[in-house]
Amino acid sequence: MLPASQTFNHKALMRMAIVMAFVQFTNALEYMMFNPVFAFMAADFAVPVSFSGYVSGIYTFGAVLSGVIAFYWIGGFNKKHLLIANMALLGLLTFLTTFASSFSLLLALRWCAGLVGGTTMGVGISILINNAPSNLRGKMLATVIASFSMVSIVGMPTILFLCTSYGWHVALWLISAFCLLALPLIGSIIPRDPASYGRLSKQPLDGHTLLFASGNALVQFSPMLVIPVLVPLMTQQLGASPDLLPWLFFGGGVAGYLSTKITGVLIPHFSALFLAMASTIIFILSLLIPVLGYQHAALFITLFLGASYSRLVSSSALTIQFPDNRHRAGFSSLQTSIMYLISTVAFFLSAILLPGHDMAPQHINSLLAICAISAAGFPVMVIILQKKLAKRTLEPDYPSVD
Repeated sequence: MLPASQTFNHKALMRMAIVMAFVQFTNALEYMMFNPVFAFMAADFAVPVSFSGYVSGIYTFGAVLSGVIAFYWIGGFNKKHLLIANMALLGLLTFLTTFASSFSLLLALRWCAGLVGGTTMGVGISILINNAPSNLRGKMLATVIASFSMVSIVGMPTILFLCTSYGWHVALWLISAFCLLALPLIGSIIPRDPASYGRLSKQPLDGHTLLFASGNALVQFSPMLVIPVLVPLMTQQLGASPDLLPWLFFGGGVAGYLSTKITGVLIPHFSALFLAMASTIIFILSLLIPVLGYQHAALFITLFLGASYSRLVSSSALTIQFPDNRHRAGFSSLQTSIMYLISTVAFFLSAILLPGHDMAPQHINSLLAICAISAAGFPVMVIILQKKLAKRTLEPDYPSVD
């Protein structure tokens, strides 16, 4: 039986993880909702719905820029205060968006939101991991990453319901309310990061840093190639009825959530290479379903999203070992900015491989083949990263490497 102090510390750590998951949920929902919600907003700004690409792109540009800047300058800041300021600013910017009257002002507000979003989760993850013992870091990361699944399961359906029933303004007010709710939760539950103060040496932006910071983005590149065409892929290639799409995405979100939690539990018991190989095999098997012409849309999205989230958790648990506690916030911010950048590249490449949205089988199969080939490199990347970690002189706060 654990001593009372250990039980309390574990409960306190889980509360921190849940608060950070809520912050991540709010941050991710605020970013992801603008693509579908812009269909309700476009008429008010007198622009076509296709301009949603500009809205998403300007946010991504801001997030990449702030992430790179944070890598160099965030080390000496009080991380808890910065997290509170970021959520307050995000809530304010989202609220002000409901009063915007011109498209140019909307773009300016989304760019500012991107500047905030590029550093929020890097700061939050650094506080959580710096307070977690090495054997629980994978579980803590899985708890936070699971919030992405909750966006699909709960967040987006709620936002779309509000848009159709009450208007897009109400949907944005809900996000602002979530940001406001996060402030007392952060203030009362999240501790001050012990590495927040003091004069810190800057971590160099060398090849090793870029390799580890790019790890999660490279893992996510494969599913991001398919995400833009998931709906036509399931309806045209897999024979899914449009009426079933909400349930398919709901089921896929549940599969992603369960996969995330299970992977987090398995991390202390299995090697990173084993988890990478297992999740990658399942991911490639999911791609074979449309390639071979099987009409199993539910099985496809269950395996596809479940394996995608499992791969991300495994990669995150490995790459987070690279920085020390003092530099983790800057590293995580850089990691987030590269994720945004690589995701944008994947979206563009998907459009290029399907010219004019041509969903001909040969074009779809080419896209899925590139997706599978890029995914197959994950176990190789794990081997390379583990070898580089093993050669380092690890500081006391680093977890051991298998």
